[in-house]
Amino acid sequence: MRFYLESILVPVDDFFNRYPFFVDGVVFIWLFVIPASQEYLRKYKDIFALDAFKKLKDDPNAQLLDIRDNKTLRVLGSPNLKIFSKNVVKLEFRDEDNEGFAKKVKENFEDPVNTIIFILNK
Repeated sequence: MRFYLESILVPVDDFFNRYPFFVDGVVFIWLFVIPASQEYLRKYKDIFALDAFKKLKDDPNAQLLDIRDNKTLRVLGSPNLKIFSKNVVKLEFRDEDNEGFAKKVKENFEDPVNTIIFILNK
């Protein structure tokens, strides 16, 4: 079986010429949107509880934020970080109050921008 390069390139070139805005949009997404979103999401990641506790112990800028609902907190409680000389910040998160929640988070941390915040949500 033989393939001729021209039989592949001509339809591809024809598609690019017929749909330039589609091609430009795909290139924009590939070169800018995907790398930007990957960079943004790299700031947030899941980690194991043991790794979080090690970081909470070793890093003075690390804090724990427990966002579970009050019913769960009454039943399970929050981790005790007193051996690290830290307190757990407990704020119930509700989907309908994102701005209010963000404001409460900022109020509960002295320097939220430079604080590593571990979020306990399950």
